[in-house]
Amino acid sequence: MLMGFVSLLAVNLSGYFTGVFIPFSVLSILVSVIGGVPGVCSLLALNLFF
Repeated sequence: MLMGFVSLLAVNLSGYFTGVFIPFSVLSILVSVIGGVPGVCSLLALNLFF
């Protein structure tokens, strides 16, 4: 649970260098907490395509 949230924070902190951000919302936080690192990776993939 904590690892997913930390990876969401890491993606957003590294977004200043990479230009990739995942906005904090209830849905993104739930997916990252429940899904963990694979959940954050799926959010990144959805962000890439949509």
